[in-house]
Amino acid sequence: MNYFIDRKRLGIAEIFSAMHPIFSPSNDMNAKETVRLMCEQSFRTRAKIAAGINRAIRRLTSDSTVDVEEYISDEIKNLAETPVRADSLNELLPFMKWLAELHRQNSLAIERSQYSLNDAANYMERQAGEFLRSCSGNMTWQNISVTEEDGGLLLSLTERFWGRAQLFFPDVETSFEGTFPLVGMLFCVEAEHTDDGFEFCFVVNVEFGTDDMELRALQNRNWVRLTFRCGRPQLRTSLFDYGRCLKDFGKRGHGFIEDWCSEAISKEQTLGGASMSEREQELLPLAKIIRIAYQMADIHAEEGRVPDQIAIPNKVLELLGNRYRFGLYREIFTQTGQTELYSILERAVEAWTEDEADTVSAELWNFAGALREKEQGDGVRAFYDTLIGMMTLCTSEFDGVSRIYGSYSEAEEKMRAVIEPKLLENGFTGSYPHYRRRRGKKGEYISVLTSNVNKRTVNGVMTYYFTISAAVTPLERRGKRKSPAYFAAGMPFESAAAEDCAAVRDRRTKYAQLGGEYDGESIEVNIDIFEGMSDEEQTSDSAGDLLRYIDVALNAFRGKAMPRWYRKKRRESSVKYDYETTTGGVFMKYLPFGLYIAALLMGAYVVCSRFVDLSGYIPVADQRDALVISLIAGAALTFFCALLRMGALRRHIWQY
Repeated sequence: MNYFIDRKRLGIAEIFSAMHPIFSPSNDMNAKETVRLMCEQSFRTRAKIAAGINRAIRRLTSDSTVDVEEYISDEIKNLAETPVRADSLNELLPFMKWLAELHRQNSLAIERSQYSLNDAANYMERQAGEFLRSCSGNMTWQNISVTEEDGGLLLSLTERFWGRAQLFFPDVETSFEGTFPLVGMLFCVEAEHTDDGFEFCFVVNVEFGTDDMELRALQNRNWVRLTFRCGRPQLRTSLFDYGRCLKDFGKRGHGFIEDWCSEAISKEQTLGGASMSEREQELLPLAKIIRIAYQMADIHAEEGRVPDQIAIPNKVLELLGNRYRFGLYREIFTQTGQTELYSILERAVEAWTEDEADTVSAELWNFAGALREKEQGDGVRAFYDTLIGMMTLCTSEFDGVSRIYGSYSEAEEKMRAVIEPKLLENGFTGSYPHYRRRRGKKGEYISVLTSNVNKRTVNGVMTYYFTISAAVTPLERRGKRKSPAYFAAGMPFESAAAEDCAAVRDRRTKYAQLGGEYDGESIEVNIDIFEGMSDEEQTSDSAGDLLRYIDVALNAFRGKAMPRWYRKKRRESSVKYDYETTTGGVFMKYLPFGLYIAALLMGAYVVCSRFVDLSGYIPVADQRDALVISLIAGAALTFFCALLRMGALRRHIWQY
């Protein structure tokens, strides 16, 4: 069997690619053009690039755990002894030529390996071949386990909410001297079809540590090369109703759709389209568009502007070429009153047809901005409800029993036992995971949300991550006086949840997430899958912390400030506050009010000066000085109001 992939050469290239996109294989400029471009950058940028190169080269040449001597020439080693300077990047030309050659060799090796693997996949069943292609990407680092079964080997990938995928290799002949099960991170797969069957090579890292993946690729320890001959591989799948699972996890609106799109895309990437239902395939293109829109909106919110370089996956762009598919989506958008959103997508489709890539990117950014704006104004509820219904229906035909979902039921019971007595005692009604109570003209909501990201350790412990969402919103009274009905955020009081109130952003509706990303941590609940967990491990989770967060929410409902320990947690959190709650965001919110006051003061001065000689009353009677004083007064008032608002935001849990 021919082996094409060189693990260490790929690892070296990945280290430099992670530093800056200009060092990635996608850079199609030659070495001279790349160096010229770097020399034209600002001094700060050049200094950062130079420092990164020096650090990476020293790491490759001085780290005792790394053995890449044969890949680095003497000319490159000299750069470690004579560091690159930011004011003289021309000396990088040998380095760029060396890196370009590395990328060329890697690209050629990957192309040959992929050709051989595709040829082997063509002789398998379609689903098995698609699965093999999906898990054969280099530097993907997928968690796998390989076990012996019925004279063959069974390769299993980490279970996801959409299901579990396994590839069975029958009639295995191997000289592998290691022990099974083999558990680790899959680096690459190489395959070859022969006259008497198939030959495979799996390169696996079996280290359970925290080292960078790129650094692991360069080390000699903890690597296993599993090679064997076998008969035709068979794909075994268990497909689950992940739409129902996400609903049971308390997902509503944006949260449900984002997680469903992620699971559907992961399923298609892992198993290929052959394992998806017809309804899933119909919604998949829209799911990819919505997911990229969410990512764009998050980037825009974090950076405050549209980035100069817009990277949109080619597969997402190619979806716009399917006019028939987008014609089916027209009905969804128009029936839910979202003709504006659909018209933006239509313009993107037209631009793609006319091969105007820049216009396509701009329209997708417009779609992302419009979607986020409508979310904040609660303008997409009907659209989201329709989508959620269709997404849940897509997966209802899959009824496999998931170990993740089964252990989640145990986690749910554990969480319920912790928080439900406390909430019922305080007048809340409802059932896990959504609780509510009415106090006067306000509705108060608490929800327990489960992340669809979970962690399984080696000893069979499943860890789930929980967060608390709290919201308070004014209630609208409808119906007869004797038997009125109450509505919250446009929904019946008994049907609404905290996540529904999150979409309504105004001064009267408040929302907060406790113990989640906003605080830089989540509540962990450990569940024993194999019944081998010790008592110490069972009590090592942080389920009890839910009561502390419940107390924080209950106090906030009564208008009390957050406790000192929680204020410290918020202050030390590495997660940024929403733009509306940052200093700049609050100042910009009150700036129009300050300008209005300044204009009012200036207008009053002009009117009064026509009828009264102000020189005896106001020391500054000059019109120019009056304008300056008015602007200063407006700015001072803006700053004062923003300061008060910032104080309130930092005292209370509410995100807006």
